Amino acid sequence: MKRAISALLCAAALAAPISVAEARPHRHHRHHHLHQAVAVQEEQPILFGGIQSGLQQGFSAGTGFVERARQFVGETAHQVGVRSALWCSAFLRKITGATGVDDRALSWESHRHIAPQVGAVVTMGRRGGGHVGIVSGFTAKGDPIVISGNHGHRVAESVYPRHRIRAWVSPT
Repeated sequence: MKRAISALLCAAALAAPISVAEARPHRHHRHHHLHQAVAVQEEQPILFGGIQSGLQQGFSAGTGFVERARQFVGETAHQVGVRSALWCSAFLRKITGATGVDDRALSWESHRHIAPQVGAVVTMGRRGGGHVGIVSGFTAKGDPIVISGNHGHRVAESVYPRHRIRAWVSPT
């Protein structure tokens, strides 16, 4: 059984629908991220830790939010139509129409916790602050690729180390 799972995961890694073009370190405030050009095929499930994202969890609406968020990549808060201070949560509220969250990134942790998958909202940071975005894919190492507002004062799609993720939650 373990051999079959290993073979399946290896095959999934070789056929992964994520292609990472070029990465360069980027230092922004106190955060250390990698900016990457990525292409994610949303129609095909991404295997991650033995979980078929979007299919096994019955969670397909999240991928529509990813496409909606991706339309804003490169835009500022003003262009998106949200306030220009601490606007990562406001951006996600606009994309998802979520209720029960406020301008604090960590307020999203009140939503239903789900398995790591495309379309999940991820929170990062400490109680005094934080960051929030929506997962658009995964690297071969399993780090999430996240679309978020207020990343270098713009909406950006970037890789975040998996260990920085506090919670994986439903976008609605």
